[in-house]
Order: sequence, then C-alpha cells, then structure tokens
Amino acid sequence: MAESNRTTEVAELILCNNEANIYDCNQSDPMGSQMPIPLTDAWLVPVFFILIMFVGLVGNSLVIYVVVKNQQMKTVTNVYIVNLATTDILFLVCCVPFTATLYTLPSWIFGDFMCRLINYLQQVTAQATCITLSAMSVDRFYVTVYPLQSLRHRTPQMALSVCTTIWICSLLLSVPIALYQHTESSFWFGPQTYCTEAFPSLIHKRAYILYSFLAVYLLPLITICMCYTFMLKRMAQATVEPVNGCNQVKLQTPAERVEAVRTRVSRMVVVMVLLFLLCWGPIQILILLQAFCSEDVSHSYTLYKLKIWAHCMSYSNSSINPVIYAFMGANFRKAFRSVFPLIFKRSARTTQPLPTYNREMNFLSS
Repeated sequence: MAESNRTTEVAELILCNNEANIYDCNQSDPMGSQMPIPLTDAWLVPVFFILIMFVGLVGNSLVIYVVVKNQQMKTVTNVYIVNLATTDILFLVCCVPFTATLYTLPSWIFGDFMCRLINYLQQVTAQATCITLSAMSVDRFYVTVYPLQSLRHRTPQMALSVCTTIWICSLLLSVPIALYQHTESSFWFGPQTYCTEAFPSLIHKRAYILYSFLAVYLLPLITICMCYTFMLKRMAQATVEPVNGCNQVKLQTPAERVEAVRTRVSRMVVVMVLLFLLCWGPIQILILLQAFCSEDVSHSYTLYKLKIWAHCMSYSNSSINPVIYAFMGANFRKAFRSVFPLIFKRSARTTQPLPTYNREMNFLSS
C-alpha cells in the first residue's frame, strides 16, 4: 500500500525527534531556516533504496528478456512470473526514487500531479503484485489437484487474460488514492510542501486503510494458504515405494517424473509467496496500527524508525524474486546461461539438464 502522508511524516519525525531535539515542533524559526536532517537517515536509507532499485531493475528486466526471447520459456507459470516482474519494475521506478528524496529533502518538490500519480501507481503495483501471487497459487493448486483437467484449460493465452484482468482490477481499486491525494503548503522551519491525503473524515481514512489491508494483504494471504493446504493434502495422498527398503525413491515412470517437476515448481512459488508475506507484512501491520492507535503511538519516533526498517523490507522484495528464479528454476538457470555464457560457463558443464526433464517441465507449465 502506498503511504500517502509519507512526506509529512518523514519531515516532522526527523526534525522533531532527533537526538538533539533543540527546537519545539510548534515553533517556527524566525529566520525561516531549515534544521538539518540526521545524516544516518539522509544518506543511508537512500543508498539502500538505490541499491535495491539497481538490483531489481537488472534482475527483473533479465527475467522478462529470457522469457520473451526463448520460445520454450513461454509457459503459463512464466506468464505470471513476467507479470510479477513487470509490477516489480513499475514499483521500483515509481516508488523508490521518490521515497528516497524524502530522506534528503524535507519538502515534496514534484508538484500536485506527481503527488497523485506516484501514490496511485504505488498502490496499483502493490495491488497487482498481491493478486498475481494469488493467481499463481490458484494455478499451482489447479495443476496439482486437477492435473488432467488442467491440460485442457491451462494455456499461456488464458494466463495472459488473467494478468490483463488483474491490471484492470488494480487500476480501478486504487482510484481513491488518486482522488484523495494532494499537495499541502505549510510553514515549518521555512516554507514546506507536503504530499498528503485529504479524506473527508477520519472514518473514511480508516475505512480505506482497513480495506487496503484486506485487499492487498489479508485476503491474498487467506487465498494462498487455502490453496497450499489443499495442495499439501493432495501431495500427501501420492505414495511411492522405497528402493530396497531404504529411503531413496526411484522415479521409474514419466508420470512420477512429472510429479517431481510439478512439486519443484510449486516449491518455487511457495518461496516467492512466503518472501512476499514476510517482506510486506511488517509495513502493512504498522500502517494499520498507525491508523487506529492514539497519536502518541502513531506519531512516535519509535514507530517512525520501525517503518523505515519495514519500508526497506517491502522495497527489497521487488529485487528478490529474480534471485529465487536463478536458484530454484532449472529452466531459468539454463536461460540465464544462454544470455551470459561466460559467467555461467563452468556451471553449464556440470549442471546440464536432461532433455526428458526439459520436455516434462514444458509439459507441466504449458
């Protein structure tokens, strides 16, 4: 969820709660000068954001490139992965650089239109990311629990239609952010401009924050948990005989090998979902607490510091997914090696996947 009053909060809490705390926040400097922002926040957080942005843009762009350029990579699962990479790129471009400036500049300098647009796009990308992960979980549930039916209905074209619907829904559901976001001028240690929200009342504000928490985090979490609960039950029903009384299992038939590949793909999706929930959970909970707690708690310096940490975690999620694909996706590793043969030359000689394995992987995700 986009944090609408981010500029006001950063400026007030940094200037009013730093260790020196020389000035009272209700007083204005007669000379109109601005207090310096604490150096740790002013450079460390932006540097971390820039690093996240660089890694995320390179990694997600590479993911999109290898899927588009390799025909065998154009599968149902990879359509969702490309959609997720697209949301990550848009989030990194629309969110990270503008948020980074708030730690070095106490005032919003990009105007009213950008105030509305940036916060709107942040909400859209967060919403699209959550729904895409939910769609991926439903897709893995369908192919695991109903493998034969999925052969008839799971197609890249269907996945592309689902992704289009996800973007349309995300654009519509995020409209309130564009309507209630605006810039506000004030005089506080000099003239300042803030990008903040203007809901008709506190009840409206809390209602939208609660709705956003449900739509962006809780409902997708419930959907994902239900899908994987049924998947685990289905996988527990599959039995194979041990070889010579030991714990090793011999996959003798193509159907058994297909089941093993399906499990590996599902495991990768599980890791992606868990990382998303861990990265975005803290900031969602803190925003909810800030909206419903007293002002002493919601405007405390402790909460501000916690939200810095939570923002770093949520932003880093957009750069983590390509790493997951590289380590857990055999087809992605092969595609990355084809793009950077010199880097992956040594690993290419030692980890060549079998042709049968590749055919089964494509069969599962087509």
